[in-house]
Amino acid sequence: MTKIWERYILREFLKLFSLFLFGFYFLYVVIDYSAHMQDLTLGKNLALWKIFQYYLLQFIKRMDILLPLALLIGTIKVLCQFNTNRELLALLSAGIRMKKLMRPLFFIGSCIVLINLGVNEFVVPHSLNFIDKFHDAHLRHSFRGNRTEPLHVMHLDDHSKLVYQYYDAAKEALFDVIWIRNHEDLWRMRYLKIDPQHPHGQWVDHLERNKEGCFEKTESFASLIFHNLDWNQDMPRKGYIPFENRSVKELWKILRTDPLLSSFEKNEVLSQFLFKLTMPFLALLVLFAIIPFCTNYSKNLPQFFIYSMGIFSFVAFIALMDAAVILGESDTISPFVAILSPFIVLLSIFGWRFAKAK
Repeated sequence: MTKIWERYILREFLKLFSLFLFGFYFLYVVIDYSAHMQDLTLGKNLALWKIFQYYLLQFIKRMDILLPLALLIGTIKVLCQFNTNRELLALLSAGIRMKKLMRPLFFIGSCIVLINLGVNEFVVPHSLNFIDKFHDAHLRHSFRGNRTEPLHVMHLDDHSKLVYQYYDAAKEALFDVIWIRNHEDLWRMRYLKIDPQHPHGQWVDHLERNKEGCFEKTESFASLIFHNLDWNQDMPRKGYIPFENRSVKELWKILRTDPLLSSFEKNEVLSQFLFKLTMPFLALLVLFAIIPFCTNYSKNLPQFFIYSMGIFSFVAFIALMDAAVILGESDTISPFVAILSPFIVLLSIFGWRFAKAK
């Protein structure tokens, strides 16, 4: 049964947590909708619930950052307020140890960890795929721009490969495709229709290796159906999904069971797997890091400094983890070192400092 002081801390924290989380995201929705209003309204009969679903899934996509950030802001506000009002000192004087006093906040932090783990496994893959299709269908002008899309590789049953730039949901086709039949036979096409029964290519070139060892174009077609393209029935549903859009369980299955996974693809899958497993624990790292600064007794608590350094450090850590994923995927650094070491080092430093608190 929770005690009065625990309910008081939870109530004060949850008010600030909810206000920041939903208020901040509401402002984001208003700004983003204003920027994309032309794409979403002019010349289209887009249902309101589709737009609502898009922004709801955008929120889910960003929960791994938004929830820890709201936790950070709420923790700083509540603890600094308790500190300056001497409520924290009164609770400590009553014989409640600091670690016990922080129990409600760690309960919230643990819930955020479990929520983000569950969301990464069961909700985010669907959310990212829906968002990608929504962008392709309704926000093509603002989404594509000058952005360079990564290449994706699809392994076929006959051990050939399809390399493509991105999946165009509006055309239901892969864009900028190379079908690598073997090391001497390539087919290059602008679009490949997603149809396992009749794979249909548009603007197709056939390239074969000549006696000098160079590829040269031997045939060209405006349109061609590839009857010998051995395309598994479930490829249209799964083949074009990027690794970052897949669940933790699916990434683990790929690592364990896919014998055709190249070294580069293995690093990419492993990096995404480790990233999706570790990022939910950012909530606990936030609490270990910020609590000692907010509970340090002082007549003039530097709240602005705590806010600014807390938010700056949070943003810097997110940027560091994004860079770690890139380094792990490119095999510049082992994915285990690149992704796990920041968490291990920072949790060791801040966890030790928190453990020393009375």
